[in-house]
Amino acid sequence: METNSFLLAMSRGRCGQSGDIADSAYCVFTAPLELQVTQDRIYMEGEDLVLELLYGLSGEPGALRLRQMGSNVLLEESPSGAFVRFLEDKSVKYIGQLIMYALQFKIQDLSAYVAGCADLMKELEDTLDNRMDNSGTYQLLDFRRSYTQCGNMVIAVKEILTHIDKGYYPMQMQNSYVLQGQVMLEFRFLEERYELTKNTVIKDFDTYTSIINNNINRSARLLSLISLVGVTLNFMFGSLLAVSPVLGVVGGLAIGGLSVGAGMMYRVNRRQENPLEPGKRRYAIGFHRKKLTEAQEVPSSEEENKPE
Repeated sequence: METNSFLLAMSRGRCGQSGDIADSAYCVFTAPLELQVTQDRIYMEGEDLVLELLYGLSGEPGALRLRQMGSNVLLEESPSGAFVRFLEDKSVKYIGQLIMYALQFKIQDLSAYVAGCADLMKELEDTLDNRMDNSGTYQLLDFRRSYTQCGNMVIAVKEILTHIDKGYYPMQMQNSYVLQGQVMLEFRFLEERYELTKNTVIKDFDTYTSIINNNINRSARLLSLISLVGVTLNFMFGSLLAVSPVLGVVGGLAIGGLSVGAGMMYRVNRRQENPLEPGKRRYAIGFHRKKLTEAQEVPSSEEENKPE
């Protein structure tokens, strides 16, 4: 079993010569994470405060646990050590500040994930073009589950901050009120971005699934039409095959060509993007972006700066 290692000393910190947590006061020690962290929560163990957080939605997954042990704090973290690196440029003087820095680290991790969700949804849709099997549906459902997990974490962090703001832990959160206000403000921005992105992603998801359903219906109608025409031509050229093999073979090739041609003309959900020629653009640059009726030449910098 690995022993605890000294990380930093808080205000009035004193580390014993043995480097053991029992001989120290107002110090932070690190240790490997032994018990699994399953959710974001804060609770009391006797008179000591414990904070557990999960992180890594946008990167390498990890977890941390801050456990108050008298005047000291034991930081248990997964091998990634992302929170320890986060604390390298931070000044930690009190237990409350360490708690708030952990929540700030969590909020920044959630913000990074939410900020990239729109791009992730666009990349997922691009990879699912021209695909009608179940694997695409499963990938979309996995994306929605991941975003729902992010929403559960946002709610959990809000619950933790609400308990702190209501004064549930007055002794531990002393001398950290300025940092509390900053973290509360960052969480408010996170919550607003999450709600905005959620509405965008859900509408985008519904639109995409509607397009897929329309494509499937169109393909079903096309296949029914091809089958009907093929059956009719099969009767026609089948009878001709008995009379003239040449006409029968030509008819079979005509049926095959009809099927292949129809399939090429009605490829499922194929996106066609015609790139503009160099030096042209579709949108005007300015405070009011408007769509141009046709591609226009981009004015040179000299023409833009020329006084009227």
